[in-house]
Amino acid sequence: MMPSTKRFRIRPAGLAAGLLALTVAAPTVAAAQQPTAPPLSIELPGQPEGLVDRVVAVAGDSLILLSQLSNEMLVLAAQGVEFPPDPQGMRQAALDVLESMINVQLLLQEAQRDTTLALDDAEVDARIQAQVDAVQNQLGGPAQLQAAIEADGMTVAEYRETLRTRIRQNLMRDLYLRRQFLDLPPVAITEEEMRELYESQRASLQERPEILSLEQVVIPATPPDSMWDRARTELDSLVARIQLGEDFADVAQEASDDPGSGANGGDLGWFRRGAMVPEFDAVAFRMPDGVISEPFRSSYGWHVLRVDRQRPGEVKARHILVRPESGPDDMGDTLERAQEIGDRLAAGENAQALADEYGHQDGIPVRLPRVSRDAIGESLPPGYAPALADAAEGDVIPPFELDFNGPFVAVMRVNEIREAGEFTFEDVEDQIRERLQEQKNMERIWQGLRDRAFVDIRF
Repeated sequence: MMPSTKRFRIRPAGLAAGLLALTVAAPTVAAAQQPTAPPLSIELPGQPEGLVDRVVAVAGDSLILLSQLSNEMLVLAAQGVEFPPDPQGMRQAALDVLESMINVQLLLQEAQRDTTLALDDAEVDARIQAQVDAVQNQLGGPAQLQAAIEADGMTVAEYRETLRTRIRQNLMRDLYLRRQFLDLPPVAITEEEMRELYESQRASLQERPEILSLEQVVIPATPPDSMWDRARTELDSLVARIQLGEDFADVAQEASDDPGSGANGGDLGWFRRGAMVPEFDAVAFRMPDGVISEPFRSSYGWHVLRVDRQRPGEVKARHILVRPESGPDDMGDTLERAQEIGDRLAAGENAQALADEYGHQDGIPVRLPRVSRDAIGESLPPGYAPALADAAEGDVIPPFELDFNGPFVAVMRVNEIREAGEFTFEDVEDQIRERLQEQKNMERIWQGLRDRAFVDIRF
């Protein structure tokens, strides 16, 4: 996905590592297994000696075999899941994995009946190749990969087909769940439930790093009107080439100023409403497939786009961006405006009010989520880490330049710095609520699937 029209993203880091322990959802079927797993043995209690295979569950119109359950547990073990050594504990673990397999089978059956859910074959192929490349690199090369596949009793074609099946299932599952989550009514989470989960996981949480609370105003360097006019003229010439028969992707790859998508022929992939800046959404979600839009302008430059495919709530599109050039004078004027903002922030003025007054860039938050000082480089876009390296509480960070596929200037205020220490309930309250909501929503989805289907456990 291209960075130019995508909204400002903050990648969770620092806090996220300590919160992984708060995931309480039931186990799910593993991703495509690697052929490099060491030999493992899963002895399931209650298997008659000499038994080849048998049905352990009926899930809707699917049978789940003992061999499939054993293989699933082998995959989980290869990924680091530890199963109890005693027969009773192993049996309960196997039942838990079986319940998860039943849920996934019912979900896939329901998803396959939904004719509005369609997978992108190109995306499936790309994920298969990425998985093959990753395993190949891990093993040391194509020859080692082939040897490992053959050692597992498969051909390369069979291995790829196994990957295809799993990847298609995972993508179909994700599409179905995304649709279901949109339609589910809000679920109530009590503070008692959140505190109970917090206390149960408290000992396993890592130490909270030093945390910064920040506000910012980000303004674009504004080229003169003549540069905007020149950019529009250039875009018109590119559109004319496409109308005369040149391929949209070839023209985008040659001439688009968007480094995120230009190299891929302008391909933005699938995106939902709200993922792009408003000017982009306004065009993308009203265009029919295959039609080239009229040129339109955003703060990034002049755009033209073509929607390739649509499905409920999402579109897959390509675009071309022509960005107006900015000169040194433009940046100088922007830095002066940013310094005015900084002076007013230092005087205690409201950051949101200043953002509204000075034309803060749409899609970039004024109040940033709390961020670990150690993880600024991972959590925030390039440019923030040097500016915040020595920041103290109450500081107003002098204007610094950013590049969001175009020149911008940011000025920030450090509202609070919390010293490193134990995570408090308030530190993780939002994450706990989100986890519990997700868990309860999943429970509702699983229960609804089971209410509509025949399930018989024979383990």
